[in-house]
Amino acid sequence: MPHKPPPFSTLEYWDERFTENSSAFDWLLPPNSLDAPIVQALNSCKGDKPTIMHIGCGTSVLSLHLRAHVEDPQQIHNVDFSRAAIELGARWEQQLSEANDRPQKSSEDTKLPRMRWSVADLLSLPSIIDLSLDGSEKYDVIVEKSTSDAVACGEDVSIPLPYPLRSVWHFDSSFPKRSGLVHPCHILAAHLAFLSKPGATWIAISYSSNRFPFLPPYPSSNEEGRLSQEIVANGFPHPATLWNLVRKEQVEAPDAKANGEHDENFVHRPKVSHWLYVLVRTNEPLELVK
Repeated sequence: MPHKPPPFSTLEYWDERFTENSSAFDWLLPPNSLDAPIVQALNSCKGDKPTIMHIGCGTSVLSLHLRAHVEDPQQIHNVDFSRAAIELGARWEQQLSEANDRPQKSSEDTKLPRMRWSVADLLSLPSIIDLSLDGSEKYDVIVEKSTSDAVACGEDVSIPLPYPLRSVWHFDSSFPKRSGLVHPCHILAAHLAFLSKPGATWIAISYSSNRFPFLPPYPSSNEEGRLSQEIVANGFPHPATLWNLVRKEQVEAPDAKANGEHDENFVHRPKVSHWLYVLVRTNEPLELVK
């Protein structure tokens, strides 16, 4: 009987994991693996203080590493649907800030700005609306390491149709209100588009060479993640109209023996590669219809 994989898409799994093990852990690649695309994305932003949303932050050191890329820590918003992870991350930042600021502190009341930390379910539209401050907050850069992988492990999600997030084009109003099943990565992409400014950059590290079902090569069936035309006609925004893929490349994982130590049992270890995706938000508007 094949081994059943962990339920990476469930809140219960992550709450239990972060509660039982509070150590820092980075999926797939080290935090600095995203430095180049992050710098490029930030340099392309028009505003003085571009904002970064780190989704599925977990207990990754990337959250703290991102502070090196901004002037003000409040430009960074770390998001996870596990409250245990958010509380751990916020506590680490507080401890780091207190340790660094102690020699210079002039009074006990001095408080330096810190990053923002929020509990949010990225597949829940009400949660996304709250995160966006009812649609008023939009981000310049979205960063993730394997969050889409975890999301993709879940079952298709039942959504109301027509969907409250809609593109400006008119869907077929002859269809009655109903529900439909949609691959979770389609929902994630639509929700992130709502949270993003036109031209915003979504940077993702994944173990899969075909992580996003709205990018070619497209799934051959709805069961494999293809978005049906009926769902789109009933008012769900197609992610392919919201995001353009501008970069996709393999990234080799660091050699565990990069420090130069020799291990005869390690010589023939195969190279491990993951995938970097860089997507840019189109100018296609998304409207929240209440």
